[in-house]
Amino acid sequence: MQTVTPMEPDVSIEGGCMIRVAVLPIGLVPKARLRDYAAMLSRHQRVELSAISSFYTEHQKSPFTHQPWDSGSLRFRFLLGGTQTSPWDDFQSCRKILAVIGLCHLPSLPDLDVVADQFASASRPYSSSLVQRCFAFCPNDAQ
Repeated sequence: MQTVTPMEPDVSIEGGCMIRVAVLPIGLVPKARLRDYAAMLSRHQRVELSAISSFYTEHQKSPFTHQPWDSGSLRFRFLLGGTQTSPWDDFQSCRKILAVIGLCHLPSLPDLDVVADQFASASRPYSSSLVQRCFAFCPNDAQ
C-alpha cells in the first residue's frame, strides 16, 4: 500500500502564481476596523493586466513584452498578520513575501513619526519584499 504524504497547508498549484503580500496592523487597530481594511484589500486579489500599463517606454527593452496584456491578470494573496520566513524561500520563490502593506488606524496612534518607525520595524523581517507601503486611515485635521 502506498502512503501519500499530505501537502503543506496553504500549498496548491494555483498558489504558485500569486504574489504574496504581508498585511500588518501598525499600532492598535480595532479588530472590526482591521477586518474592514482587509476587506478593502481583498477586493483587489485579482487585477486585470488590461487595467494597467507597462511603465516601460517604447525605446526600452521591456521584460513584459510577451505578457497577455489583453487577457492576463496579476493575482495577490494578502496574508493578514504576515507570515514566518522560511529557509525554503530562497529555493521556492513563490513562498517569498514580495510586498508589505501596513494598516494604521490614526485615532489610536496619532503621531505619524511613530507610525513610520513602527512600520519600518514591522516590515524589516521581510527582506525579500520589493515594495513597502503604509496606509493610515481616519486622520484628524492636525494630521
